[in-house]
Amino acid sequence: MNSISISTGCLPRLEGCQFYELSSIIRMMKRFLKESNVDGFEFVLLPEWDQENPPLTPTSAPFECEKHSVEEVFEVLRNESFPILSVHANRDVGNFLCAEEPEKVAKGTRLIDVCLRFAEDVDSKVCVFHFWDTWKESLDLARLEALYDRFQVLHPEIEISVENIPTKCRNRTPFQIMQNFKHQTLDLKWASMFNELDAFAENIEHVNNIHIQGKYQDGILVPNVGKIDYREALRRIKMLGYSGVFTVELEGEASYDDILRYVDKLKRSMV
Repeated sequence: MNSISISTGCLPRLEGCQFYELSSIIRMMKRFLKESNVDGFEFVLLPEWDQENPPLTPTSAPFECEKHSVEEVFEVLRNESFPILSVHANRDVGNFLCAEEPEKVAKGTRLIDVCLRFAEDVDSKVCVFHFWDTWKESLDLARLEALYDRFQVLHPEIEISVENIPTKCRNRTPFQIMQNFKHQTLDLKWASMFNELDAFAENIEHVNNIHIQGKYQDGILVPNVGKIDYREALRRIKMLGYSGVFTVELEGEASYDDILRYVDKLKRSMV
């Protein structure tokens, strides 16, 4: 049976808090483990917590919001027994790696190592990365692939999973960019947006994490871009023999009870 995970990035909103409030994330993780059928979590390392600079990617958080180093976050988690099925690395990694300034590229490289060490510390076997800058029209893909291979060798116990985030790269789609990355996270919404679900389905053996990202509506999650029926897509993926994790990423507003029921329904559909 596939495991069902929920992204910690959406948890604080379910109790009326800001997404970057670490204390709320911890409270909601405890509550979900106690009251739901969720198997674990995708723990999101937020760029909003970075004390050095504001996020490079869009955010609604003020720079003055609470800050936490990765080491501090681990200290909060170490006394808990949360099943962390995957870690979502700082989403700015790809923007740093694709920057023109050498110091930014160096920071992106450093962040890869920091996030992978965090994944090891919390006993997660999967670490998800945004590995390019969505808005770049050209990518030094050979350099990114070499960097990926280098860190996969340095951290053999962690599956470095590159997500199919959107791209403006000329003559390339996310699926095409990802061909030489051994492990992949398939976000169904983005796959639909680029009409690439069939391509990923034919290469499902490389996928170790699937993101179900959308707004809660009439008992299900619905993507806000692209055209995809998640229920049909999940049925198809299961029939292909996918055995990895399904990760729920809530967008917009919903109640705790709404998501509790959705997770329960999703879990039952995996039987």
